[in-house]
Amino acid sequence: MAPAAGGNEVDHEANFILRALVKHWTVNPIVKSPALEEREKYLFLYVKLIRFNRWMMFASSFLIQFCCGSLYSWSNFNDPIDTLIYGTKTANKAPITFYIAVGMFGTTAMILGPWLERHGPRRGLSLGSTVFAIGQGITALSLHRKSIVGVYIGYGVLGGFGLGLNYISPVSALQKFFPDLRGVAAGFAVAGFGAGSIVWSKVILPLIDRYGLPGTFAILGAVLAGTMLLCAVVLRTPPNDFTVHGLDVRGEKVTDNDVEGVAKDAAAAWLEPDHSRAPTLSLIQSLRSADFFFMYLMFFANQIFGLVALSRLSDMAQDLFGQSRTEGTNVVSINGVFNCLGRLCLPMLADVAIKTLKTNPPFARKLVFLFNLVVQIVVVAILPHLINRGNYDGFRAVIWTLTFTYGGGFGTIPCFLTDMFGPYNIGALHGMILTAWSIGGVGGGLGFTSVFDRHKPSAADANIPGAFDKAYESNFHWILAVLVVGLVMLFFVRTDPASRSAPGYKFSVFGMTIVHFAR
Repeated sequence: MAPAAGGNEVDHEANFILRALVKHWTVNPIVKSPALEEREKYLFLYVKLIRFNRWMMFASSFLIQFCCGSLYSWSNFNDPIDTLIYGTKTANKAPITFYIAVGMFGTTAMILGPWLERHGPRRGLSLGSTVFAIGQGITALSLHRKSIVGVYIGYGVLGGFGLGLNYISPVSALQKFFPDLRGVAAGFAVAGFGAGSIVWSKVILPLIDRYGLPGTFAILGAVLAGTMLLCAVVLRTPPNDFTVHGLDVRGEKVTDNDVEGVAKDAAAAWLEPDHSRAPTLSLIQSLRSADFFFMYLMFFANQIFGLVALSRLSDMAQDLFGQSRTEGTNVVSINGVFNCLGRLCLPMLADVAIKTLKTNPPFARKLVFLFNLVVQIVVVAILPHLINRGNYDGFRAVIWTLTFTYGGGFGTIPCFLTDMFGPYNIGALHGMILTAWSIGGVGGGLGFTSVFDRHKPSAADANIPGAFDKAYESNFHWILAVLVVGLVMLFFVRTDPASRSAPGYKFSVFGMTIVHFAR
């Protein structure tokens, strides 16, 4: 009898864990009390001075992402940290911090995405900013004691946690407040991430020269965390029964023509076309769908090369083309401009296609990723030839083009997910799909480092022209293969509502069924 009792106990524990997981991954819309809705009509909840307007979310979200974009300036820290701790810039230990931070970034966004949808963006941003500030302090102390493990924990683990939660908090809220301009809202918000990398890349080296590495992290931690905490005042979710320009939170048309006290006017031309929609899915159903699986793999491919290249871009300019450290910083800074432009322009172009060409919204987003992956395949294929010829101008041009498409993917994925699976799943799904970015940062980054270390020159040969060529070019082959697979996966993402409504998996092209599995 004892084994049976033990078996029942194990089954009970398994069922308890399963119920807890299902509860965590079940998200219902937030229902606000009349008193809370009344308070949230004002910017400061308990002080009725400034009336809240949804456009305030644009500025606040941009500023939050601007602070989070400091992550993309990490390559400027690699040489100084390796030199401080190991006495040589070829130690190649500091880049691992970036990969850890990226891993925690996506993991945190995935795990806390449902929690964020239940508790709102204000609480999420407050938690993320606090943890980020603690991490920056630990990093500063660790650099003072020359401990790379402390840097990994402070910036990599805690910093990545804070940035991951802060990244999805404003994006989730914006997708609910702007059903009429989802691409513009997502693009403008995450464009701040690219803009941040531009500015912070210019700030880091002067700070290091003046205050040293520990002082730099202490100063940046205070400024970044303080700014993000202030922005939490603005963040909130829409009130119950929110509508704008004739659209509800889901982006569906409503009969009430008087929205936010403004009569229906020229803005009606920008209403989302009346497309038939696939059935509304729960969060768990969305995660289990074939479309999300294919989108996940597609997004992984879209970001893989940009991710590993961004963390080493300054090093590539110096190692492959003999450029100075200052020039390496300039390349990173200009690269941030293209990252920012891609995040802003590509989702906006999809909005234009939806409004003017009456394109099905998910299909318009799919076309953006088609453009991205094709361009990246071409870039990665020709990059070795540019390196072998020492064509620095060509190298910068293709890297910046690739970064434009890389940023465009990040700007488009929130509205793509919202159009496919609904606004109440966006925080959790956005967090989940960012784990593809984390896996790319950790797995791809460590893979890149492993291949790089096998082929990198010795310290004595490091200054020989072309010494680093093989170390970088050896990584391009597997990255190209990943991009091709991602392009194939994108093809099977269904944007046709009729196909998505069919039982099992049905994929059609121009109304003709290509694949149909009953289950």
